[in-house]
Amino acid sequence: MPAATVHDVPVLVIGAGPAGLTTAITLARYGVGCLLVERRPAPSTLPRATAVSTRTMEILRSWGLEHQVRAGGVEVEWDAWVTETLSSDQGVPMPLGFPTREGAARVSPTQPACVPQDHLEPVLLEHLRSLPSADVRMGLELTALEQDSEGVVASLREPLTGRVTLVRASFLVAADGVHSSVRAALGIPMEGPDDLVEHSTVQFRAPLWALLGARRHGLYVVTHPDAPGIFVPLGAGDRWLYGQEHAPGQGRLTGPDDVRILHRLRAATGAPDLTPKVERVGHFSFAAQIASRYREQHAFLVGDAAHRVTPRGGTGMNTAVHDGHDLGWKLAWVVRGWAAPVLLDSYEAERRPVGLHNTSRSADPDGSRRDAADGLAVDLGGRLPHAWLSGSRRTSTLDLVGAGLTLLTDAAGSPWRRMVAPGASPLEVRTVDDAAATVLGIRGGGAVLVRPDARPVATWSAAVADPAGVVRTAVTGLTGSAGAP
Repeated sequence: MPAATVHDVPVLVIGAGPAGLTTAITLARYGVGCLLVERRPAPSTLPRATAVSTRTMEILRSWGLEHQVRAGGVEVEWDAWVTETLSSDQGVPMPLGFPTREGAARVSPTQPACVPQDHLEPVLLEHLRSLPSADVRMGLELTALEQDSEGVVASLREPLTGRVTLVRASFLVAADGVHSSVRAALGIPMEGPDDLVEHSTVQFRAPLWALLGARRHGLYVVTHPDAPGIFVPLGAGDRWLYGQEHAPGQGRLTGPDDVRILHRLRAATGAPDLTPKVERVGHFSFAAQIASRYREQHAFLVGDAAHRVTPRGGTGMNTAVHDGHDLGWKLAWVVRGWAAPVLLDSYEAERRPVGLHNTSRSADPDGSRRDAADGLAVDLGGRLPHAWLSGSRRTSTLDLVGAGLTLLTDAAGSPWRRMVAPGASPLEVRTVDDAAATVLGIRGGGAVLVRPDARPVATWSAAVADPAGVVRTAVTGLTGSAGAP
């Protein structure tokens, strides 16, 4: 059968995990045409990650998806509970780098969520399919990739029919996971240790919330000598994961009928009559690796294609989402002509250090233990401070950030309010009240210029003699495009 050719797709995204879905959603919300392809015929049914960080929830909230995402989760305090068995009243909390509910309320309009990935992904996929600029095709695998000065040409094959589709795109985003075929085709090596430790996991259902009572945490570390390991709640209902580290080649469970599973779960829970319904047994090796580079010409790596982290610290999925969001808006700006291609250089410059930090943390045997302040600093990534406007609990300073550039000032900042967009990038000027201006550090006639990811570009005081000039310089430095206000 002859190959069909699809011309002029601005962005091709390979992989429909959190990184690929986030990238495609960000592009489509800008009205940028994107084709997302996934070799699986349907979303994964594996729960995988469950820790949805503060910043990730802020992104989901900005898309109107917060309530849909939380509907598949459970309310917990985001720390670990270290105890001999789940039945024991004795234990100590261990910080995981996530804020408490009260801590999150001080810094964000939302808070972390305990939601399994197999609930999050369908929510993202449904939202993507609702956007007119997006085209989603499941059951297609990449078989070849070429690049030239204009973009990329990808060969995509339907495994069931053998039919091949050729797609030409200006840019390609590799979000195809730890064994990325795009990364391999681009010749980008991974750096860092593989096979750090082996882990066996048991996914099961049992009434453990009744056993735990008020002790509701995002992670449980059990120290019982016969069954040391961890328990993780897998979203709504009594679905759980029990995990145990072991030396390579030792201690593997053979499957759901392995008689050792019942013994270990009863010992670890402290419930001798527990009758769990085992759904799945898995094995995987911990790895802490990062791609030597995140870009090759018109192709970019995001998520697990760019970095492999262990579950320690719960940063893997969140880093992937933040990668996709960052690259998505930058690609959209370039495609729409709001910025020069030089803006894309900032993707690797900004995201790879975060990937390196989180990869290194996950390689540390004690990498799960972090103070909330340290974890939040990395998670929020220097974004604009949160403050509720005019005593409201509905509108945050983060809600004022638009798709282009946003210039925030207060009632005394009349020179800033007369500002118009320099160059091609759209600029919206918003006025905040005194309380918010104080939090932002602009009270009394100052201003802060903010990117669409809520990261400040520059902050100025009222003493600036040439507001138009400093804004022009800041915008040119960001976008690489000169223009006059």
